Amino acid sequence: MPDKKPYVIILANGLNGLGAVRSAAHAGLKTYTLLTNHSDLCTYSRFGQYRFLLPPNPTADDLRPVLDQLHDNEGGPGVLLACSDLAAELLGQLKCEGYAKQHLVVPSTETTNVLNDKKLECLYMEKGGITLPKTYYQLSDDEPDAFPIIIKPRTFREYGVLGAKNVILNSPAELNDFRQRFKGYLDRFIGQKVVQGGDDNLWVCNVTFDHQQQLSACFVFKRMGTMPSHYGVTSMAISQENQKLREECEKIGRALNYTGPAMIEFKKDQNSDTYYYIETNPRLGMCNWFDTRCGVNNILACTHAAYGQKSALAPQKNNWVYWNFFGDLIARLENRENLLSILFRYLRVLRRRRIGALLYWKDPQPALRYARSSIRDMAQRVGRKLREKVG
Repeated sequence: MPDKKPYVIILANGLNGLGAVRSAAHAGLKTYTLLTNHSDLCTYSRFGQYRFLLPPNPTADDLRPVLDQLHDNEGGPGVLLACSDLAAELLGQLKCEGYAKQHLVVPSTETTNVLNDKKLECLYMEKGGITLPKTYYQLSDDEPDAFPIIIKPRTFREYGVLGAKNVILNSPAELNDFRQRFKGYLDRFIGQKVVQGGDDNLWVCNVTFDHQQQLSACFVFKRMGTMPSHYGVTSMAISQENQKLREECEKIGRALNYTGPAMIEFKKDQNSDTYYYIETNPRLGMCNWFDTRCGVNNILACTHAAYGQKSALAPQKNNWVYWNFFGDLIARLENRENLLSILFRYLRVLRRRRIGALLYWKDPQPALRYARSSIRDMAQRVGRKLREKVG
C-alpha cells in the first residue's frame, strides 16, 4: 500500500452499499459514501462517517466535483466502487473519458454496456462458448418449444416498463397476452427457458479481477431463498466452495477482458447437473458483507488491485448462512409456503453460523430501520388482504 492511507469512495445503494461500507471498515479503510437517497440504509450506519448526497439520477458531471474535492483533500486518489447498475455505467463513462483523479478498478465502457444489456450479454456469452439456457431474442416472432419461460428487461431502465425485474410465462396463451400487452415494446425484452430446479440450485460468485484480468478474490454461495421467491434477489444462502464455478468465472473474466468486482450467477439444472450461466452484474454483489464475514473481502481486493498490490485468493469459510429474515419471511408467505415448513426451516438455520443481511451488533441502526419498515409493509399487506376478503 502507498504511504498515505488508502481510502474508498462507495456509490452506495441499499444492502449492496451497506455491506460495502461495513466491509471497508472491517478492512480498516477510510470510507466516503455517495448516496442518491437521504434515507438509504448507509445513512444510518455508524461506519459511513463521510457522506455526500447526489441527485436521484446522477450523471458524471454530478460526480466529478465531489471526486475532485476528495482527491485534493486526501492528497491523492482513492478507489471508486459501484453498488448499482447505474453507478457501474457512470464509472465506465469516467474511465472512457480518461478520468484519473481517482482509481477506477472497473471493466471497460464497452464491457459494462454489454453486461448491462441482457440481449448483448447473452449473444456475447454464446459467442464465447458459455453455456446459457435457451434464449429468445425476438419475442415478437420467436416461438418457444417449451414453457415456462422467463421474460427479462434488457436493461435496468426497462424495469419500469415491465413493472418488475422479470415475469414468468407458463404457456403460449400467456406469451400471446404478453405480446398484446407490450406491443411496441417487445424489443426491450428477451426470453429464456426456465432452468429446472429450486432456489437451492441457484449459485452466485462474488469476484474481483485485477488489472491483468486475474481472479484476485472469489466467494461462492448457494441460494436457499430469494425475494420474491424463485426469481428474485438473495434472501437466504449458504457458503459452499465450488471449484467448477470458480474455473467458469476465470473463463468469463478472460472472455470479457474484465477488471474489477462482479457478481456472476449460475443455475444448476436438477436433471442434468449442468450449470447454466444466468448473468454478470459489473459491480459489487448485494451480499458482499457475507463474503467479508466468510473471509473474502472483495472491497479490500479491489483496493489492492487499484494500488497495484498482488493478493492471493483467500480461502472462504463454508457452511455459513446469510439470512435476511424479514425479506425471506415475506417472500415465503407471498409464495404461500406452509407456516410449519417455514418454522422448521428457520429452526434448522439456527443450528448454523449465521450472518445477518442487516443485523450486526457493532452497527445496529440499519437493521432497526429496516425491521420497522418491513413490519409496516407486512401490516399493510395483511390489511389489504383482509379488506379484499371482506369486500
